[in-house]
Amino acid sequence: MAENRYLITEERDGILIITLNRPEARNAMCSQLVEEFSAALEHLDDDPSLRVGIITNNGPVFCAGADLKELAAGTNRLPEGKEDWGLLGMTKHYFKKPLIAAVNGTCVGGGMGILLCCDMAVASEHSTFGVPEALRGRCAAGDGTLIRAMQQIPQKLASELILTGKPIDAEKAERWGLINYCVAEDELLPKAIELAEAVVASAPLAIEYSKRCMAEGATETILYPGKGWEILDKYQELVNATEDASEGPAAFAEKRQPVWKGR
Repeated sequence: MAENRYLITEERDGILIITLNRPEARNAMCSQLVEEFSAALEHLDDDPSLRVGIITNNGPVFCAGADLKELAAGTNRLPEGKEDWGLLGMTKHYFKKPLIAAVNGTCVGGGMGILLCCDMAVASEHSTFGVPEALRGRCAAGDGTLIRAMQQIPQKLASELILTGKPIDAEKAERWGLINYCVAEDELLPKAIELAEAVVASAPLAIEYSKRCMAEGATETILYPGKGWEILDKYQELVNATEDASEGPAAFAEKRQPVWKGR
């Protein structure tokens, strides 16, 4: 990958750790950071040796969202060929590899947009989460928060976040289901890596198709017959047709670790 100015990346045993590194600007997504960030995510999805991504931050703010100074000046630009990926370089784009947010500090505005795009999330115990847009005469539509929050946590809790603008702490975020785990700061990255390693242990296509099935079926009912079952049956057939679908049971019967081929 090309050298970055505002982003740090590390590859570790199938895991890509992406660290937002513009702390002097609250990790606001300026054009350069968006370009670096979207390129890292593209690399994750395209590289078969990488199985899962972790998004974390340096500094006291996870991400403050789009760079408002650039927006006000009209100098913001989106990466060539990724103009429809969203202002934050990911919120309007589907990624086939799982993403885990590791939030360390304040997560507001567009930071919430990134968090809600991720499949799992861990946060340090001093972190806070908020959707303050309405307090400033705005709404959190551009990064998908208004819909994703309603899909991921109960309606009344999403409404409290969005309509009052009041932040919540990490313990409450865990109780609400906004994050998976609230941990001490020194346990943040290890916990995210623990989750990532559990993903890496599973068959690549089983993970990819399971994630896609959940995304497509999120708004469907489980009534039979119906669209929900059509989606489930489609991805069940795709997984069953892979070589890895035979390797899993064989490895279990032979009391050994499976050797995934990703096909």
